[in-house]
Amino acid sequence: MRSRYLYERAVKIYPKGVNSPVRYYVPYPVFMKRGKGGEIEDVEGNKYKDFVLAYGPLILGHSYPSVVEKVRERVQEGSLLGAPTEEEVEFGEIFRKAAGVDMMRLVNSGTEATMHAIRLALHYSRRKKVLKMKGGYHGTHPYNFPSDLVQEVEFNDADAARDKLSSREFGALILEPVMGNTGVIPPEEGYLEEIEDASRKYGTPLIVDEVITGFREGFHPYYAKRGIKPDLATFGKIVGGGFPLAIYCGKEELMRNVRPQGDLPQAGTYSGNPVSVVAGLETLNILSRMDYGKLARITEIAVKELSSSGLSVNYATGMLSLFFTEKKVRNHGDVAATRKELYFRLFRSALEHHIYIPPSFDETMFLSFVHSEDEVRESFSFLAEEGRKLWRGI
Repeated sequence: MRSRYLYERAVKIYPKGVNSPVRYYVPYPVFMKRGKGGEIEDVEGNKYKDFVLAYGPLILGHSYPSVVEKVRERVQEGSLLGAPTEEEVEFGEIFRKAAGVDMMRLVNSGTEATMHAIRLALHYSRRKKVLKMKGGYHGTHPYNFPSDLVQEVEFNDADAARDKLSSREFGALILEPVMGNTGVIPPEEGYLEEIEDASRKYGTPLIVDEVITGFREGFHPYYAKRGIKPDLATFGKIVGGGFPLAIYCGKEELMRNVRPQGDLPQAGTYSGNPVSVVAGLETLNILSRMDYGKLARITEIAVKELSSSGLSVNYATGMLSLFFTEKKVRNHGDVAATRKELYFRLFRSALEHHIYIPPSFDETMFLSFVHSEDEVRESFSFLAEEGRKLWRGI
């Protein structure tokens, strides 16, 4: 097989032959060649219904025609100029209005966005410690991992967060409004509001990480649905339209501290590069006219079918997870208690039936505007039946 041949070459060059850990699985990953609409095609020419969607960015599906055309036009005029462009002003204006923020800075990845948002919060607060959620993922920088300066509490436990913050040692509190990298875990009623109240009471800047959730359930951030007003927020994935673009943004009181307006260092050669910006701008323009009701409907179909397995299913619009347990999953500790080893067997079975889902239990299945109700119903019915068989040991 060509995938095996390519893997044998790749493993000599890259750690385990991949450039992001989630892409590796035993015995070797299937190498992909192209994507179109809601399908992805491997190097052998096999096509799969794609519910990975590059781990979240492709809410319009692969190779959306007008996005491709805008990128083509931009590349012909120069792919990197090292100077401000008109497009980044247009992008900033539409984003700022939709996100309800004062100021913003463009970067290239969610990791950059969250890292600099945390740096900014610590700089502003003059404190050194960071509080995050167990299982919360904010990239691969030191602020994402427990240490003397980074502490964790369980998601959906506002009392635990409040107890930590009461020490007034924490200069940043960061969380995903819906957890997406330990499987999907939505917030319980009132949780986000309590977190916001605690951050205000103890003077800890609140950072809402919307890299996954931003613009997924509507043309707005998830925090807007709950009436939350974070000090800072981060965005990625969808806002780049399939290209490397991310954002940290928030209240002017904090953002004005970033150079050259303030004294917090942060820069990037590719930040605001015009190719990513035009892809993101076109994507936002399209989404501003989209009927998000369609995405909600196919999410309901996927959840209904997957729930017929009798296993636990968590979801938010456009994203969902199946957990191998019959118990409710409300935090990272609950995820750890599931039969995670069965999920990879589900992935292998799905792959053999040309359904592409994440190979890892802690990743999220995504839906797009181009997926039809029939293909979602058929695909998730299959996943439910296979999940049921695995759970029962059939």
